[in-house]
Amino acid sequence: MELPTAFSKSRIRSEAGFTLVELLTVALLVVIILGAIFPKVHSAYSAETVREARYVALAYVTTARAVSLQKGLTAVFHSANQQVWVTADSNGAQVSYRPVVKLDSVYSVAMTASGDSIVFNGRGIAVGLPGSQTITVSKAGVTKSICISALGAILQGGCVS
Repeated sequence: MELPTAFSKSRIRSEAGFTLVELLTVALLVVIILGAIFPKVHSAYSAETVREARYVALAYVTTARAVSLQKGLTAVFHSANQQVWVTADSNGAQVSYRPVVKLDSVYSVAMTASGDSIVFNGRGIAVGLPGSQTITVSKAGVTKSICISALGAILQGGCVS
């Protein structure tokens, strides 16, 4: 009787390739691994989009303050209807220094602000704020905040009580 060699036919594997059971087993393992990884990737993506939206809002607040300091103008950071933009008063005319960004459509986040606008005078000091203003950006349980103090200081981590 002849022993099977590596090149001869055996009952374990045919020459046709993988069996249906082997392919289904590999497919099942791939589905299980992807199912375990997907929630982590999705939550990381949500955190990243919230962080990006907060950076945009922070850049706009910083731009308003910088314009007021550099040009000696009254600059306004606007935040209404999930949108942010910056304008400055130049001899009675409103000049747009940053275009309108719709945070809800660009980043799919929800933005809340304790006021519709923050006005910075020519010295970079916030004018007319009763207290500190908070801008909060959130999505899927991830929340990031920016705090603007009554004097115009910008804090990235939120307001300190």
